[in-house]
Amino acid sequence: MTSLVEAVARRPRALLVALALTVALAFQGSRGLYESTEGRYAETALEMVQRGDLLAPTLAGRPHWTKPPLAYWPIAAGVALAGTNGWGARLFNAILFFLTALAVAGCGAALWDREAGLVAGLVYASSPFPAGAAFALSADTLLALFEVLAVWAYLRARRDPDGPRARWWVRSMWLSWGLAFLTKGPAGLLPLLAIVVSERLARRRVRLLDPAGLAAFVAVAFSWYAWEALRHPGLLAYWVGDEVIGRAVANRFHRNPQWYKPWILYLPALVLGQGAWLWFGARAFRRELLFSPRALLARVRGGGAGSFLLLWLAIPLAVFWLSSSRLMLYVLPLFAPVALAIARAVTLGLAPGAALRRAAAVAIPSALVLVLLKGAAAHAAPPSSKDMGRLYATVRTAGGEAPEVRVYAEDQLFGLQFYLGGRLRRVSRDGSEPWADERLDEALAAMRAAPGRSHVLVSPSGEAPFVESALASAGLPHRRVPAVARELFVVDPRAADGRMAR
Repeated sequence: MTSLVEAVARRPRALLVALALTVALAFQGSRGLYESTEGRYAETALEMVQRGDLLAPTLAGRPHWTKPPLAYWPIAAGVALAGTNGWGARLFNAILFFLTALAVAGCGAALWDREAGLVAGLVYASSPFPAGAAFALSADTLLALFEVLAVWAYLRARRDPDGPRARWWVRSMWLSWGLAFLTKGPAGLLPLLAIVVSERLARRRVRLLDPAGLAAFVAVAFSWYAWEALRHPGLLAYWVGDEVIGRAVANRFHRNPQWYKPWILYLPALVLGQGAWLWFGARAFRRELLFSPRALLARVRGGGAGSFLLLWLAIPLAVFWLSSSRLMLYVLPLFAPVALAIARAVTLGLAPGAALRRAAAVAIPSALVLVLLKGAAAHAAPPSSKDMGRLYATVRTAGGEAPEVRVYAEDQLFGLQFYLGGRLRRVSRDGSEPWADERLDEALAAMRAAPGRSHVLVSPSGEAPFVESALASAGLPHRRVPAVARELFVVDPRAADGRMAR
């Protein structure tokens, strides 16, 4: 191990690239899509590809305005390149994670030096939380990249605020903030508040209010919102009332509003998500006396790199803490300042090259453990009712190559719909629900009218007796196949009689 560390530490850039790519790509598409977040993102992106419309997101054929379209574009690109499967859905998440590790390294180099930057990239690439987040399909990995790119551009401008390239870095920063806003709305701009406060504390200030940069931000951030709001009356009120006020204040989506939830969502992510790097993080926390409010405030007021990192972490975290809508992945972009702080703790006081050897000794085995954990999650995880890859495999085994699939009494299962190429119909007893495509009696009649193919009706286990009775009353022969928390009813209208086979 020592000789390996010595060898790779001589080529730190190659080590960072290889390690980040390995962690990013290993088993990335092997795990099934889980409900409901992964299924929603994957199916929405698939429908963009199938409809040829990258501006108006739909889910199960219905308008889906909860996120701007940029959140789905990387997934759509992966599906177009790699197909309608787990690899296609998660391919660009791996690339985004890799690019974010490089951007974190760039931030470290802008704050201190190249060696500290490379260590920061290694910390980010081999930490469990950002690697695990990239293994789950959501908009947060994309958002983290744009936020880190924006901060990196700002830090490059801050190195020489009066230099000839400063204004171009500022313009790049505003472009990145526009892309962050187009990914997840106002939440994408929270680190900008840290930059504003940091500028108030700085001795040499960056000219942030660049007209060309602001124009680029407005054009990128708001043009899609303005276009769709003009096309769809009432959409702006929905965005403001539901997606902004409803999430942040009104608890409209019931996402962990209890007062204690930040303690069990955010703190474990930011602390335990460091993995083996926690020892360095805890040591720095203790050395800087950050457990003392007075020392913490003095550090912030002192300006410099440490002050900025604290602001970058504390201001968005405070907003997330106070919001009534809380999910663990919200704090993913805040792992960049955590990784940078750890990198500073690793490099401080060491001779050139020693810090990289120390970082490599932690990063290489940490990356190996992450790869093994991803493999276990893909191939050795216990059966789950949320695993749509496993449910799809059961449907294919039971129903043959191309069955017609319907879901009874469930309004989601978008991951199953994604695996089926979008071909899934939702059935309810009377068809009155807004998500229902047809009534149960209509579905049974359609099965009888299509004798040339097999049909699979997916039902929650609790509804199985009613469904079986309805099938028998309709004279449809079927067999019953168990799945996790569900029952599959495989119907073959070509059977010679109406008796049920099991």
